[in-house]
Amino acid sequence: MPVVETFFGYVETTRDSLILLEACRQGSLPRVRRRLQEQERQLVKSGAVFCFDENESGIKRWTDGLVWSPSRILGNFLIYRELDDRKSIEDDEQEDNQLITSGLTLLSKRQRERALVGSLRNSYRFKPNGLIKKSMSIVVNGVQQHLVSYYSKEDVLANKFKTPSDIPELNLIEISADLLRGQNFRIPFFPDDDSTEQINKDFNIR
Repeated sequence: MPVVETFFGYVETTRDSLILLEACRQGSLPRVRRRLQEQERQLVKSGAVFCFDENESGIKRWTDGLVWSPSRILGNFLIYRELDDRKSIEDDEQEDNQLITSGLTLLSKRQRERALVGSLRNSYRFKPNGLIKKSMSIVVNGVQQHLVSYYSKEDVLANKFKTPSDIPELNLIEISADLLRGQNFRIPFFPDDDSTEQINKDFNIR
């Protein structure tokens, strides 16, 4: 059976991730049940989101054929940026210097970008217009459940994607206790507290 993406859009918050994992658990959205084959790696693109159960899929480590930076923590997620030898460290430093001298408008833009790339802004040779990988894992009934999402900074800043929370039929999904029980979230998540998502967003842009 061919692999299909679980969702196409942008996973912004912890709630977005849990909505997708719960939808997979209920059978409303498809989970990945095996590793991507070489010809299926074209599915890895900006906006693609994949969820999988370790036991069901046999996947212990997700592979996509791309080269990534070391991970950084961003809220309840891990963030990676695609690498490319053509981009130098000096390019990143020049970009930062331009932002410093360009006033508050670009400072605000930098805060928004911070929410997308975390601290992965320099010291690595990032691919120009490359992908960002954002992942989260939880344990449900003793089994690891994983979400891996991809996006480009440019696409998200241009508001090209909807989040799961933007889609009414997904936003109405009730996140089960199994997905919340015993999780070690770095940023506490309370499903009935509307302020939680704002806390997450505020944390991301500091």
